[in-house]
Amino acid sequence: MKKKRLKLPDTAAFFMIMILIAAILTYMIPAGSFERIVDGTTGRTLVVDGTYSPIDGGGVSIGQVLSSLFRGMVGGVDIIAFIFVVGGCFGIINATGAFESGLSTLMRRLSGKEGLLIGTIMAALAVCGATFGMGEEALPFVTVMIAASQKMKMGRITGIAIIVVGIYSGYTAGPLNPFNTGIGQEIAELPIFSGMGLRAVLMAGTVAIGIHHVIVNGKKYRSELTPLAENTAGQAEILPGTAELQTDGLSPEVSEKCDAAGEDAGADSLSGKQKIVLLIVLGTIIVMVICIMMFGWYFEEISALFVAMGIAAGMFYFRSLDETGKAFVKGAGEMTTAVIYFTFARAILVIMEDGQIMDTVVYALSVPLSQAGGVLATWGIFICEGIINFFIPSSSGQAAAVMPILTPLADIVGVSRQTAVLAYQCGGFLNLITPTQMVVLAACALGGVSFTEWFRYSWKLVLKWCLWAMVILAVATMTGYGPF
Repeated sequence: MKKKRLKLPDTAAFFMIMILIAAILTYMIPAGSFERIVDGTTGRTLVVDGTYSPIDGGGVSIGQVLSSLFRGMVGGVDIIAFIFVVGGCFGIINATGAFESGLSTLMRRLSGKEGLLIGTIMAALAVCGATFGMGEEALPFVTVMIAASQKMKMGRITGIAIIVVGIYSGYTAGPLNPFNTGIGQEIAELPIFSGMGLRAVLMAGTVAIGIHHVIVNGKKYRSELTPLAENTAGQAEILPGTAELQTDGLSPEVSEKCDAAGEDAGADSLSGKQKIVLLIVLGTIIVMVICIMMFGWYFEEISALFVAMGIAAGMFYFRSLDETGKAFVKGAGEMTTAVIYFTFARAILVIMEDGQIMDTVVYALSVPLSQAGGVLATWGIFICEGIINFFIPSSSGQAAAVMPILTPLADIVGVSRQTAVLAYQCGGFLNLITPTQMVVLAACALGGVSFTEWFRYSWKLVLKWCLWAMVILAVATMTGYGPF
């Protein structure tokens, strides 16, 4: 009799379980609160250290639990609106096919220059992840890169890694990522996208480490494949993830796409109209950076800029308001899962606030971290974030759940709020080996690679990323990374 494999619950189920646990904890954890004051200069609300005291209360009702989703959504409506608007606008850009055609063109122009090709594509994807939070949108590129990597005899797992590692090396560091940096800073009452300099350094190191890992392992796979093929005259069974143009384990649709991508050696596929679309996107990012730094733009102004970008690109490319509108609706619809996860996370926060245990949790965490102090306290926050990331892989959902705790915690232990947001971001490096992360699982499924294979391939990279993150977090702590 075969033993049933342990199946992890869906992310939504995880959230439901955590909501129930949060409700139970309101009966187990004593209620308490800190005194708070408003800083007249910055307008932020500060926790007064040493003022924690137990209070009467605790124990939420069934009605409060059932209404927590509604109240969580209402409380985060500005962020939810921003997520939908950004998703819709980039849905228009994706509908033009400019990104995919640009990738195909780049592959043709750098054919035969494997290291340069891999590095350029990963760096470009990192920029997309770091600026407008590209994640699931990169999945269509996986089939193209699988064909390319197998053609280079580097195996399908290298094709998956080029996309996934490239995206997450930029997404996690995210100097301008609205879904982790933007939301995290908004909750922490920081100026949106402030502190770009150190995040850019974090991103540069992360991208370099990722590119090195992918190239070295790709060449390793090829060196192991060549003697095996020579010794068996091509009759040997090739190890998973290494065979040239191997299509077993792929769906028929993906296999066809790989064959087409592998055989296509025609002219550049990037049309003149698509080049204009990419220039519109680039111009939007430049304007956004300038206006954030000079005029302090916030979610409202940034969303307006993205809407202008989407309308300009859609009307130029499609010459049709109908097609532009349909693409916007589709793109916004693809953000529904992220919004639902964000709402679930907000519901957990609402229950903790109803039970008045939020400050008790902050106080309990602050005691050991205050004793550790400085860099060790920051590393402690980072490690906690890595653990939480397993249960809440959604960056926006995790921001909603943990930043309300990390913000007062940072005030108490003497770490800047900017550093706390950076520590929360760095916890996302573990997404690469998290079995609940949708993009990783989908990419592996497209490539016919098991999660076990992927874990063996990527755990060393995650370790290197974490060590690099700890170095950057130490610098942030010692320099008082701000503005506050």
